[in-house]
Amino acid sequence: MAVPDLVHRGVSYTDPAVLGAALVPSLERAARAGDAVTVALDAPTAAVVRDGLAADVLADLEFLDPTRPARSDAFQLAARRATSVVEAARDGRRSLVVTQHQPGLGLADTFWLRLEAALDEALRGLPVTLLCAYRLGPGPLPVHADGIPTAYLATHRELVGADALDRPVPNAARRDPSEVVSGLPEVPVAAAPQGARRWSFAADDLGWLRHELTVAIAASGLEAEAGEDLVYATSEIATNAVEHGAGTGVLWTWVADGEAVCLVGDTGCFREPFPGVVPPPLDQDRGRGLWLARVLCDDVDVAVDEAGTRVRLARRLVRSEPTTRQIR
Repeated sequence: MAVPDLVHRGVSYTDPAVLGAALVPSLERAARAGDAVTVALDAPTAAVVRDGLAADVLADLEFLDPTRPARSDAFQLAARRATSVVEAARDGRRSLVVTQHQPGLGLADTFWLRLEAALDEALRGLPVTLLCAYRLGPGPLPVHADGIPTAYLATHRELVGADALDRPVPNAARRDPSEVVSGLPEVPVAAAPQGARRWSFAADDLGWLRHELTVAIAASGLEAEAGEDLVYATSEIATNAVEHGAGTGVLWTWVADGEAVCLVGDTGCFREPFPGVVPPPLDQDRGRGLWLARVLCDDVDVAVDEAGTRVRLARRLVRSEPTTRQIR
């Protein structure tokens, strides 16, 4: 029997305690069914969830750092979440992902629009239920009222109150993901700092470039596997610049703020609404470079303007999250 594909549901709530209690039955059902369950909730809501679940169920849940959105681009978060869902699907498992809009992180509404739209696009056709909780205030579900985050209405296929998670209603205000991100400001990618190592390259230089980068990254302080990830990801982007961009490019690398960073620039204009966010088909060998980079790096930012395309890749010198190395 076919596994149902993406369910993307906006969940409104007025009280974190009510939200946490309402989520407990859904989390328990999913965990006991063998689903891959991921939770990204603020501390008060997560505490209610933990108190309401049995120890054996809690052991099967993955709790993510709820402050992570403040450290990464929205597209990067969506790509990594999609990768986890794909890995579970390969094992024949459905996923349940519970997230929470957090205005306290100080992120602009455009960040949440980019994140929700990218999730909608990246998870399309995959066996996953995505519950996105938004605190909307007291009273009944306000479908058209001032103060509602734009992403709540623009990106969710269904809407539901926390007190009725099994009774969603279709969201007529939802827009196509590409339309949602059209016109939004791109994430800026700053120029390399003074003192960064720099190489110019063309097609015949890619082997030599990878060797030079390997030597430079080995001296950065990254552990061996992390260094291999960054070199591999950066080499993929440099290859993209040669094969699909201007044919030549420039690579810089440096260490700053606890990160080893690579920046690849070329004069081609890579126009794609969700660059590297959507996992490619398993039988597709080409067109995987930017997605692989997002999986293997902590952060990947892409900027395109009249000067060309710039891709910034970074690995933290001390990292708590594993990569998915088996996809290479």
